[in-house]
Amino acid sequence: MVAPSKDISTETMSQIAKSKDNKYELLYFPFHGVLPALRAMLAISGANYTFTHPVDWTKEKPSTPFGSLPILYETDPASGHTLELAELSAIECYLGDKYGWMGDNLWERAQVQMYHSSTQAVFDKWVTTVVRAPKEHKAQMTDIYMEKILPEWVEYHEKLLMGRGCNGHYVGDKFSIADLKTATTLDNLISMSGDRFLSREKTPAIFAVYDAVEKMPKYAAWKSSPEWKAYDELNKKLFGF
Repeated sequence: MVAPSKDISTETMSQIAKSKDNKYELLYFPFHGVLPALRAMLAISGANYTFTHPVDWTKEKPSTPFGSLPILYETDPASGHTLELAELSAIECYLGDKYGWMGDNLWERAQVQMYHSSTQAVFDKWVTTVVRAPKEHKAQMTDIYMEKILPEWVEYHEKLLMGRGCNGHYVGDKFSIADLKTATTLDNLISMSGDRFLSREKTPAIFAVYDAVEKMPKYAAWKSSPEWKAYDELNKKLFGF
């Protein structure tokens, strides 16, 4: 785990953050978990990055900002200064801004963030209601998720994407982190529910987003890499999806 720089001004931090030549270290556990979109962002960015994992999380946890992962460490090769950023959505929006995946203006940025947040929420609810449920309540909580939470997300996202012309994008006609969040989450949602709610026949607009992301060469290369497959294998072993 990289040690963040101390006693540097926020202005210096801001200047460091503007550079795309910095080196990134993303710290998280060695499975997909909540990180499919974030790891994919770095993989398609062309940035110099490494994905690292805790060696002894019990000992490392107290030294992190909130006692949770992921954490992004960004190092300026010229000065050696390292920035530290925690919280998944904050990191994704930060990288989205940096690499041009947040729309073309203030309103588009707000729209991208809105759709991104909605998809993150439907996955977070699976984790909080089902994955973390006591064993004796897991079946009941799974039913709640499948009967109400997931169908509602599917209904509203399909409707709004159809209203935008089913062009494979949430905002305008260009890629954004909202597209990536849905595409990466869709793999998990289908693994959980099969084709009960999501299929090319039932939800063509959502799948148009998925297919547009899947066709991106750098994203396809990342998903076919041994590293991605190793994360996927452990994720299925631990969580079943």
